[in-house]
Amino acid sequence: MRGFRILALCGSLLGTGFPSLAIAQGRSAAELAGLPADVRAFIQRRDGCDHFRGEEATDPERATFLAAQLKKLCTGTDAQLARLRKSYAANAAVIRALADYEPNIE
Repeated sequence: MRGFRILALCGSLLGTGFPSLAIAQGRSAAELAGLPADVRAFIQRRDGCDHFRGEEATDPERATFLAAQLKKLCTGTDAQLARLRKSYAANAAVIRALADYEPNIE
């Protein structure tokens, strides 16, 4: 699954946007389009976070870049995930979409 998230992130960084994220994760664009905007935004951000969490720094410059990306993309996502799961507890589609995310990564 991580490989799919990397492809999604690349598509996002290249400006192809959210549809590539939907397809890359094995979710149809229609499935993601049916999710609330705050859930879609979380998925995109957290997938970026998870991508950079899996990288190792190969030099000091890369370490600085990775630290900045982790701060930008990961900070606050534990609390955001908990809020979304609580807010949408009765929404099976949202709960399924969020099921694979680890609750404590920060």
